[in-house]
Amino acid sequence: MNISSCPLRVWKNLYDAATMFRELACWEWMSDSDLFGVQNPQNGEIGYCCVLGELGEVFGLAVYLGTEGLEQYRKIQSGKIHRGSPEMAYSQNCLTLWFGDRSDLDKTDLQVIKELGLKFRGKNSWPQFRSLQIGYTPWYLAEDEASFLALCLEQAREIAMCVHKDPGWLAAPRKNYCVVRVSICQDGGWKWESHSLKPAPRTKGVVRPYPLDELRLQRIKKTTPTRHGTWEFDGFYSPAPVQGEDRPYFPYSFLCADHESGFIFATALTEPSTWQMEFPKAFLDCIENHHLFPNTLRLRKEELRELFEPLAYGLGIQVQLTKKLPAVDRAKKALFKFLANHR
Repeated sequence: MNISSCPLRVWKNLYDAATMFRELACWEWMSDSDLFGVQNPQNGEIGYCCVLGELGEVFGLAVYLGTEGLEQYRKIQSGKIHRGSPEMAYSQNCLTLWFGDRSDLDKTDLQVIKELGLKFRGKNSWPQFRSLQIGYTPWYLAEDEASFLALCLEQAREIAMCVHKDPGWLAAPRKNYCVVRVSICQDGGWKWESHSLKPAPRTKGVVRPYPLDELRLQRIKKTTPTRHGTWEFDGFYSPAPVQGEDRPYFPYSFLCADHESGFIFATALTEPSTWQMEFPKAFLDCIENHHLFPNTLRLRKEELRELFEPLAYGLGIQVQLTKKLPAVDRAKKALFKFLANHR
């Protein structure tokens, strides 16, 4: 990582905020269920924050970004996503601060600390900051992320002192509302206020339409007259990360299998940001390579149905949405077992 992409003044502000947050040790009276929000003055997005350290195992702050991040937090709190599970690694959208030992930091972390001339001593005193994006491994903060995390740490201290005086201070007056710190322009300056706000509705992910090549579709129908039953198709994250151009990621993989025989027609690994272009292309390549295509394509996810329906219509393939994909699930189970044994 080139730390010049995040100016040292931004790093210093963040480390100063982290140091003051640690000195407060608010995990002594707050838990990770004490949720509060901080609105980003730059884009209006709310970071939903929770203090870590009540159990004495890990210490720090997690900031879940937007309604999508909030939903992941709720799944973790409810046990739908178990801590330590593969999904925990690739499904979060948040910024984190962890206090650990010097041995927990890598060369990049230590380089920033050295350039700032900082020193930390003692157990669980060395700050480590990371950005978690869905489908990607934890990575170093960009400038805007570092600036917002510093704000969250500053506001977390304000919130924590209020909770210390009044343990019920975070209780929202209405169900599904949350206390959010909001910056207000007043008398030519800015001040922070506490508001009780309902999270914004989660926006549906945009599925980019795959550009249909009508000539290719016509050629496939003319040269591939054989239809073969029902195929199952699914997309899922591989638990084994790979190195990307900018940062490591968990490949978003597709698997296409015959419903009756379980024969695997095709597999592919894609970067999380490119799967909407890669999946349809791989499906067409699969048809051309095997010189046959199905009567019916069964899918599990709505976004896959939305992506594949125009393509399937052009080829005369029926699309079915279903929860059960036995052939795909058997193959996926075998794949995960293989990866686990070869780590």
